Amino acid sequence: MNKELVAELGRRLWQAGGGAAAVDSAAVGSAAVDSALADRLDGLELAYAVQDASRDLAIAAGERAIGYKVGLTAQPARETFGADEPAAGHLLAGRLIEDGEPLAMAGLFAPLAEVEVAFTLGEALPGPRVTAADVRDATAALAPAFEIVDSRWHGGPRTLPMLVADNTNAARAMVGPSVAPSAAMDLSKLAATLTIGSRTVPGSAAAVMGDPAEAVAWLARHLLRGGRRLEAGDTVLSGTLCAPTAISVGDRLVADLGELGRIALDVN
Repeated sequence: MNKELVAELGRRLWQAGGGAAAVDSAAVGSAAVDSALADRLDGLELAYAVQDASRDLAIAAGERAIGYKVGLTAQPARETFGADEPAAGHLLAGRLIEDGEPLAMAGLFAPLAEVEVAFTLGEALPGPRVTAADVRDATAALAPAFEIVDSRWHGGPRTLPMLVADNTNAARAMVGPSVAPSAAMDLSKLAATLTIGSRTVPGSAAAVMGDPAEAVAWLARHLLRGGRRLEAGDTVLSGTLCAPTAISVGDRLVADLGELGRIALDVN
């Protein structure tokens, strides 16, 4: 593996996401990364190494990893990138938006809003054959969530390795009030509606690998392949129920996830 390339791309993507501004005001942290640099990303192993490098830079600068996100959970999205399975990314505490706090568009390029089910684990998921039933048993809380996705590559990702290297486009997230899971709650049948002004975007948890718990089970198995595991306390954004939707300054986003509740987010 080309360690110099991994370090260089990890640094550039971290800076483009605004990471450098926290530690070096002279660094360029607002310019998208030249997509031509991605021509040397020749596979997913290298792409995940770049993603890890950017995460390590964030943690070294004082950030805290709080969990993960799962992308490409819908078959059409996987087909777009020629992917055989979903893609994983990490969540950072500093990128969370508190309830009532607006989303600041400064530092973002072309953000899209997604509506997701957030899982908080009460137990680790260490086994190599984790199932959706195991995920449900290990979940301490569920919550409605927004994920704001945004690419740090100029023009957006052209390939699956570009998407993965850029932390599967993770940018910001808001997790709403949590509810306790129950045996009566069937996430596979959960419907969602995203409202932005006069626009309404319907969604369904069935689009998330048939059941959001399946996406978390995939993540658990994926992490084990790299020597990691989902731990108690981890938060997981399991994949979007609604089509990713463009947002603008002045928008108010409202997501209704039925029995999981409603959340709202203003865009500044």
